[in-house]
Amino acid sequence: MKNSILVIFKKELARFFGDKRLFFTTVLLPGLVIFIMYSIMGDTMSSTFGSEDKVFDVAAANIPLSLQSAFESEQYNIINYEIGDIEKIKSKIADKEYELCVVFPDNFDEALKNYKGGNAKENAPNVQIYYNSASIDSSNAYAQMRDVLSGAEEQVCNVFNVNYSPDNEENIYDMASEEESSGMLFAMVLPMILMTLMYSSCAALAPESIAGEKERGTIASLLITPIPRNHIVIGKVMALSVMALLSGLSSFLGTLLSMPKLVGTMGDEMSGISAAYYSPFDFFMLILVILSTVILFITAISIFSTIAKNVKEASTMVLPLMIVVMLISFSSMYSSQAKEELVWYLIPVYNSVESMVGIFLFSASPVSVLVTIAVNLIASTAGFFVLSKLFKNENVMFGK
Repeated sequence: MKNSILVIFKKELARFFGDKRLFFTTVLLPGLVIFIMYSIMGDTMSSTFGSEDKVFDVAAANIPLSLQSAFESEQYNIINYEIGDIEKIKSKIADKEYELCVVFPDNFDEALKNYKGGNAKENAPNVQIYYNSASIDSSNAYAQMRDVLSGAEEQVCNVFNVNYSPDNEENIYDMASEEESSGMLFAMVLPMILMTLMYSSCAALAPESIAGEKERGTIASLLITPIPRNHIVIGKVMALSVMALLSGLSSFLGTLLSMPKLVGTMGDEMSGISAAYYSPFDFFMLILVILSTVILFITAISIFSTIAKNVKEASTMVLPLMIVVMLISFSSMYSSQAKEELVWYLIPVYNSVESMVGIFLFSASPVSVLVTIAVNLIASTAGFFVLSKLFKNENVMFGK
């Protein structure tokens, strides 16, 4: 029994590893593409939305003495103009020649001194900022100018402070550690990405191995051998699981290595995000969950591939299941913690998502992870029996 399963297992792996192009496109390319794509996205977002080195052309009228220092910045190229030219300046902003037009009312400082506060905002001096939301530079300049004027307002007529720190250490009020912040970010993003990539890898491999052989007619020569058909099923699923696992791990590494680039676009508050907080045991549990999930996906997709007459039909049949997997995976984006009740871990696919969330949040229970692995393997075993029945059905295997 072991020898016949091993023969099929080696045959599938030899076909996979013997085809350098197939190995590259299935294992190495996904991780490489994800790393390059996410890194480029991070660099692009940083250069697009980061405005540290950008000099904005700002047209300003009636800048009061009390706010002169706020406009003395290397990031602003101040163009002074008269109130009568405002329409001309606004047209330049519409044409994206200038980023901003800031208009202060006459006697701004005097009006500020006479303002008594209270709820009557209409009595407060109003600063008008014209910008172009269709321009990224103009939108960035507008957001920055509002922050500058809000800070200046606090200095000129501050009534009370919120989270004030003389050293500008805003993070001292955030009780979350860098470890917890890392866990929250990874738990929101990685389970969804991992589940989608794992299913995509399985969907790319299984139809070609089973429906592809049926389409080419090579499955017939395999079925007439003395090897029991259930051994063929086990050997194929084992080999496909190894291939899909390698592809999934490649994608996972590509995502993990590119995360610093993406995180870097979120500002200094995300600067402490790192995967170094996870222990070897955390990664061990994660790999076991991934492996059991891959076996489940391969088994399910193999069933559809066996029923289908060709690769195209198989690819069409597995598409609805991919939508279900993606919808379930999206639940991780809205989870602040993993489910504690074991009943949730009895649901295949969903249990994998919850286990990953728990692992990334440093709160995974070894019991819940074991239940997840056991349920996935039990479901896969049930799938093996279905596959064995299908492989023994001549009408299914030979399309009669």
